[in-house]
Amino acid sequence: MSHIVLETAVDRLTFDGDTGRFTSLRPKAMPELELIATVPDCPAFVLQYLTDDGEYRCADSHGASQTDIACEETDAGQALSLCYRGLCAMDVDVVITIRTALADAFARWSCTVRNGAGIRLTDVQFPVLIVPEEGTVLQAVGDRNHLTSGKALQALPADEPAVWEFRVENKGGSTHYPGHDFAQFLAWYNDDTTGTPAAGRGVYAACEDVEGNIKRFHALRREPGIRLGIAHIGDWPAPGERTLEYDVVVRSFEGDWYDAADIYRSWTLAQKWATPLTERTDVPESLLDSPPHITIRVQGYVDEGPARPIEEFLPYEKSIPLLEEIARRVESSLVPIVMSWERAGPWVYPDCFPPIAGDEALARFIGMANERGWRVGLLANGTRWVTEHFAMDYDGRKDFEERDGADSVCRLPDGEMWSTDWDTDWRPSYLGCAAQAMTKDIATDAMKRIVGWGMESIQFFDQNFGCATFPCFASDHGHPPMPGKWMATAMEEMVEAFGRVAEEAGAADAYQSVECACNEYCLPLFPQCDERISPPSSGRDGYIPLYHYLFHECIIINGMMSTGSEPFKVPISTAWNCVWGEIPGAVITGDGTLLNRETFNWAEWEPKIGNNDDALEMIRTVTAMRRGPGRDFLVYGRMQRPGELNAKVMSWEHNDRTHEVPAVADAAWQAPDGRFAIILANWTTETQAAAIADSRLGDRVTVNVCGPEQEQATHSVTDGKLTVSVPRLSCVLVEKP
Repeated sequence: MSHIVLETAVDRLTFDGDTGRFTSLRPKAMPELELIATVPDCPAFVLQYLTDDGEYRCADSHGASQTDIACEETDAGQALSLCYRGLCAMDVDVVITIRTALADAFARWSCTVRNGAGIRLTDVQFPVLIVPEEGTVLQAVGDRNHLTSGKALQALPADEPAVWEFRVENKGGSTHYPGHDFAQFLAWYNDDTTGTPAAGRGVYAACEDVEGNIKRFHALRREPGIRLGIAHIGDWPAPGERTLEYDVVVRSFEGDWYDAADIYRSWTLAQKWATPLTERTDVPESLLDSPPHITIRVQGYVDEGPARPIEEFLPYEKSIPLLEEIARRVESSLVPIVMSWERAGPWVYPDCFPPIAGDEALARFIGMANERGWRVGLLANGTRWVTEHFAMDYDGRKDFEERDGADSVCRLPDGEMWSTDWDTDWRPSYLGCAAQAMTKDIATDAMKRIVGWGMESIQFFDQNFGCATFPCFASDHGHPPMPGKWMATAMEEMVEAFGRVAEEAGAADAYQSVECACNEYCLPLFPQCDERISPPSSGRDGYIPLYHYLFHECIIINGMMSTGSEPFKVPISTAWNCVWGEIPGAVITGDGTLLNRETFNWAEWEPKIGNNDDALEMIRTVTAMRRGPGRDFLVYGRMQRPGELNAKVMSWEHNDRTHEVPAVADAAWQAPDGRFAIILANWTTETQAAAIADSRLGDRVTVNVCGPEQEQATHSVTDGKLTVSVPRLSCVLVEKP
C-alpha cells in the first residue's frame, strides 16, 4: 500500500495512496504520537441522498467505479486531489482537495460534487476523522454538556447512517449549525494525567464559513475510536456542480479545551458577526446596567401538569408588591419575565391570544413596572404550532385545520408534517417553516400584539433553541426542498420584520432574546440570550463555559434559568452567573420568595427549600459587582483561562446524591482596554479564604469587595500568589492595575 505525506507548519498528514483514506496525523514536535485511530473500512467521505419516496440512501468513496489520486507541489506547499467517479454506478463524482503549506498550521480541505444523475443530495460528510477512544471530546452545542469523556464516550451513539438523517427522533429541529450548534468546530484531546508526553495533545477541526451554510456536527463511536463528524447540508445542485464555498481546517494542538477554543476564537471574533458590546448600538443601556431577571410563571408550576391560573400573580399587578420587595432587597431595577401567559395554557401557540387575564391587565402591569424603572419581558413559543395541551384539555386540532396550518409547517422527506418528539406526552406540536408566508405572518401579527402591550424584552424564539430555523423538505414553500442556507436567511428576515413592527408601534427600543446560546451567525440579531449554565454538582457533569469564553463580549447573557444544587440552588447558580459574566436571575413563587429547588427551570413551590435571604443577598452583591468595579470585565470583557485557586470544597448529601461544590467560584477576565482581573464569588454563609496562584497578577493588585459593604484595598503579590478573604454571599474582583 502506497502512502502520500503532506506537511503543515505543525503536522504530518498521511493518506492511503490507493483509496485516499486519511490514515495518520502526527505532530512534528512529537512524530511518534499518532492522533488518528486506524479504521480500515473508513471511507474518505459519505454522501446522503433521498429517493423519490423520501427514503435516505448513502454512498461513499468505497462505491466509486474509478479513483484517481494526485499530489502536486504548489507555490505555497502541496495539494492532494482525491477524485472519485461514478459513485454506486451513478453519474456522480466527488473531488476532495487537501491543501497544505509550511507557513500554515492548518490542512485545508475542500470538496466538489458533480451531480450528473440529478439525485436529491442532502449532505456530504467530510473529512472523516477518527480519533482514539481515550480522551475528551469538545462540542459547541448550547444547553448540553460540552465536554465528553470517560464512560460518557462509550455512551455516544454509534456512527450509523440514521444518526445523520434529519428525522423527528433525532431531535433534528434544532441540532444543526446555525442553531443549537452555536459554533462550527469539534475537538478531541488526550487528557491523560499520568504525565506522559502524549498528555494534552489533540485534534481540532472547524469550518471557516461566514455565510450561514447549514451543517451538523456529531461525535460518534466508530470502533476502535471516536468519529469527529461534520456534515455539509443542503444547497447541492440536482443536477449540477458545486464546490463548497469554505474550507474545513484540521490541525493538531497542544493543551485542553481552552487551547482548542482559543484557536476557534481567534477566527470567529474576526468575522462579521462579532461586534463587541462596546460598539453595538442596539443594546439598551438599561440592559447593560444588569438588572436581575425575575421570572413570573402565571399558570401552573411545571409544563407537563395542570397549569391553572396562579391567583397570587393574576391579575398581573398583584405581583408588583412582591417584585418591589425583591428590587428593594437587591438594590436594583428588575426585568420581570412573564411566562405561561398563553390563553389556552403554557406554550400554546399560535392560539395564544388574548393572554390569560386579558390584554388590558397585562398592559396595565407593564405600565406599572415602567413607572418603577423596570423593563418587562416575556417568554413565548417560537415558531412551533401547538395543536393540543392534555393537562389543560386544550384541543386546537380544529383550529389548525380551519386555518390551513398544515400548509405552513415543516415537512419531512416523505412529505409528512414534522411533529416534535420531546413534548408529545403533554403538548403535541409541529415545527413551523420560517420560509412560509403564513408562518411569518402569524409571527409578525403576534409580535404586533406583544409590542402593543408595551413589552420590551421579548424572547419570542424561546423554543427555536439557539436561534435555530427548523429544517423543511417541502417542495411548495418557496425554498429549496431540503434544509439549506435559506434557513439562516429566513431567520434574518423574520427578526428584521419584528424590528419594523416595533418601530411602527413606536417601540423601537424593544429588543429580542433567544433561548440558550445564540449561535454565532445570528449574534447581530439579538442583544441577549439565556444560556443556561450548570455549576458543579448540578446534575449536568461536563458543562464548561465555552459559549461565554467565545462570545461573551458580543452579547448580553442572562442567568434566569441557571441550575444549582439544593438547598443552595440560587446562591450557587448566582455565584457562577457572576464569575461567568451573566446577569443573575431567578424564578419567583407566590409569596415572593425565590424558587430554590434543584430544577432545570421551574418546579413545585412546596416545600420551601433553602434560605431566601441568602439568595437575595447573593443576587444583590453580584449585581453591585456588575454595575461597579466589575463592569468592564463582566459586562464587556473577554473570558480568559483561569489560574489556580485553592478554596474549601463544600460537601453534603441531598436527594440521594453527594454534592461537592467549591465554596468559591472563580474566573479570569480581560477588559476591552487590556486590563486583567480575577473574579471570585462565595455562595456560602461563611467567610472563605481563596488562595490564588496566577503570574498574570504582577506585583500589586487592587481588591474590590462587593459584600455587606463595598471595600477596596491594594495588596502585594508574591511570586504570583495571593490569598484573598471573600466575605459570605459576596464577590471579589482582584485587578491588576
